[in-house]
Formats: sequence, structure tokens, C-alpha cells
Amino acid sequence: MAFAFATFAAVFLLLATASCAPAGTQDACADVRKSSLELNRIAKTVSELARNGSKDMSDVSASLLWMEANDMCDPGTLKHEPVTCVRKIFKAIRSYKSVLKTVDRFPCCSGYVSSVKKALHNMETDMGKCVKLSEAINHQEESHTSNGQGIRDYEQLILCHYTMDRLFSFSILAARVFAVGDPAHHTEGSVQKCM
Repeated sequence: MAFAFATFAAVFLLLATASCAPAGTQDACADVRKSSLELNRIAKTVSELARNGSKDMSDVSASLLWMEANDMCDPGTLKHEPVTCVRKIFKAIRSYKSVLKTVDRFPCCSGYVSSVKKALHNMETDMGKCVKLSEAINHQEESHTSNGQGIRDYEQLILCHYTMDRLFSFSILAARVFAVGDPAHHTEGSVQKCM
């Protein structure tokens, strides 16, 4: 009798668990993909509008390159066509290096810049070793550097924080893209290193 009850309880729990499984997972994932792209588009627009409040600061902050949802840095695209994403990451590194030269002139920011400058340079160098960039990137490109003239003292701290926050966000994306090595060699469950 106890065995029959235990069997019934086990079957009941199995059926109850199965009935709680999410339905329409594919549709929900497609919806999340659409809504995340929409959020990215709106957040970028709002950020640009908020940033343009000060014309002095917008000259410097506008020179930072944006990583965008359509830069093809998703895992599926990275496996088959990593060049677009890698090119954009490399250009973003150059953009940050340029802006860091400007904010390095601010007394409130020079300590922060000295902390990240070498790591940013190392990443740029390591990318050249990790993936073939010769066909993907024109090494002669120059980034626009503002001299920081006309930026008021109180804006310097804001611009410094803004730049460091953006660099941190960028570093998260870059770390995810390169976490398992050369993006062209990403595979399911792979922990392959740079080639």
C-alpha cells in the first residue's frame, strides 16, 4: 500500500512539474530579442539627448564610439562572421584612447586614466595577436581628440565619470566577446584560447 502511494505521489509530482514548463519559449525569446533591441535604441537616443545639454562636453563625449545592437557581436554571428564586431571593438578602443587623452588633462581624472591606459593599450595589442585584423581594420585611422578647452571645472568631473562608466560598460561587452578566445572559433561549450 505504501509503495502504491509513493508511486502515485511520484507520478503526480512529475505531471505537476511538467505542467509548469514554459509554453511558447521560442516566441518569448523572439519577443525578448525585439524588446532588447528596442530598449537599446531608446536608451541610446535618450542618452544622446541628455548628453547634448552642454555643448562643451558634447564635443568630447560625442567622440566616443558606441557599441550598438546591430554590431553583430551576438554569439551566433561571432562564430560565422566575427569581422564586423571585432572591427567595431577595435575602433571603440581607439575612440576611448583618444578621449582618455582629453580627460587625462583634468586634475580630477588623471589618476583614473593612468589606471586604465595601460590595460586599454594591452587589449589593443592583444587583439592584434588574437585575431587577424589586417583585413578588418585600417591601422592608419586617427581618432578625433578634443583638447578639453572650454570645459568648466564642474563639468570635468562629470565627463570623467561618464567616460569611465562608458569604458566599464564597453569592457564588459569586450570581455564577453573574447572570453573564449578568437570569436571566429567560438563553439558550443568551447573554452578555446586565442589562436
